[in-house]
Amino acid sequence: MGEKIGIIGSGGWGIALGLLLNELKYKVYLWEPLKENYKILIEKRENIDYFKGVKIPESIEITNSLTNIVGNANVLIIVVRSSFFKYTIKKLKKIYKNQPILIGTKGLDFKTGKRMSEILQEFIKTDNFAVISGPTIAKEIVKGYPTAVVVSSSNENIAEYFQKLISCERFRVYTNNDIIGVEIGGSFKNIIAIGAGIIDGLKLGINTKSSYLSRGVNEMIKIGTFLGGKEKTFRGLSGLGDLITTSFSKHSRNRSFGEGIIKIGKEKYLKKTKMVIEGIPTTKAFYKLSKKYKIELPITEAIYRIIYKDTDPKIEIKNLMIRELKKE
Repeated sequence: MGEKIGIIGSGGWGIALGLLLNELKYKVYLWEPLKENYKILIEKRENIDYFKGVKIPESIEITNSLTNIVGNANVLIIVVRSSFFKYTIKKLKKIYKNQPILIGTKGLDFKTGKRMSEILQEFIKTDNFAVISGPTIAKEIVKGYPTAVVVSSSNENIAEYFQKLISCERFRVYTNNDIIGVEIGGSFKNIIAIGAGIIDGLKLGINTKSSYLSRGVNEMIKIGTFLGGKEKTFRGLSGLGDLITTSFSKHSRNRSFGEGIIKIGKEKYLKKTKMVIEGIPTTKAFYKLSKKYKIELPITEAIYRIIYKDTDPKIEIKNLMIRELKKE
């Protein structure tokens, strides 16, 4: 395939995909919306915040113009942070040429609770898209470590198209048609990963962490199936698979944030990091959904209070342990 692929977003995930697709001999365009960051990328050919020392080949065309991306690419991959997604889609709407779109952004709109694909369809009426999720720590992809992901679409042809486009010996792609499940799993796991980091920071051990993650999966399934996802999806790559990676990897931004809350405090950590912590707005979004639909999510509620009410993590853990006993 001689596709020209436009990657909309030059964070860690965008660069990792860009390098992978460049190795597969596709023409790759990489969009950086912020002029200051764009200048650094052009001058240094690297993202000094995410991948210091990893050079972006000259064969990847870096641009500050979304019009340039859409005008040249016949495939679009959107990987901007969730809080920037709606703004990006609004800009894209004016120039979109009906290219296949792959959504790699994980998260919910914290104001409306909408998934990224719902926002896309709100402004661009198309079924010519898919979503991708799974255990995809960007630094490991850049190093060439093997992983597997799932691509989901209501359009089977589009799902299979992207499966063939990006599958290779170190990046295996499965398909399904459960867009809701894939998006919910890919976003909800960030909440649970924050708690996993808190457990690591408190040095509470593997029993605690394993028990916590098991119950976290239960909350994912509870809210996810209510919202229309399939339980099988939450036990797959975009649910359990991504949750394991995000909860254990030293490169996980959400896990590291949770650990940072314990070690140096929330505010100091957020001032220090340049990374986007998707789990913070996602926690608020799912907390609001749980209250709106009266769904009990005790772990999510605890993480919400720790982040937004500055409650003591040790007290939250104790309260989770002594609440009313139930059947599994």
